Amino acid sequence: MNCKRKLDVRDIVFIGVLSSMCTIATTIKIPFGVGAMVHLGSAFLYTMGIIFGGVYAGLAGAIGSGFYDLLMGFSPYTLWSFLIKGIAGLIVGRVAKGLWPESTANTSKLFVRAFFACILAAVWTLGGYILAWWYVTGSLATALGNIPSSLMTSGVGLSIALLLGPKLRKLLRR
Repeated sequence: MNCKRKLDVRDIVFIGVLSSMCTIATTIKIPFGVGAMVHLGSAFLYTMGIIFGGVYAGLAGAIGSGFYDLLMGFSPYTLWSFLIKGIAGLIVGRVAKGLWPESTANTSKLFVRAFFACILAAVWTLGGYILAWWYVTGSLATALGNIPSSLMTSGVGLSIALLLGPKLRKLLRR
């Protein structure tokens, strides 16, 4: 499909719905170990990238994650999340599917493309949030101390996205 197409009303509605779903998914926490929590925002973002492509996942991730930070009292991270999660969604969607929902990526290698896409997005997210944590807290030690939780969240997100993404994409193509 044309990579330079413009957003229409249908696109804006879908992105709005996906943004709100991203916010909700980020509020869902799973206890992981002693005192650790993993949220499902990354799982949702990666899955949407695999299904809908980079534009939808990027905008939904940026808006949904930024709104989550505003809603839950993490306002110092709002701009950071907007940029980090927006680009992460763009990375997953672009590598796994293409830019737009109509893009036709090679489905025979979808699992490999989706796995690689999620790994790239996880690395981007980790690097971005290390900078964000360092900037907001003023402590590199605190920023580096958050690495395990970021990796757990991305790992859970990758696992869920690789289970759901290809199946949902196939179902939605019908």
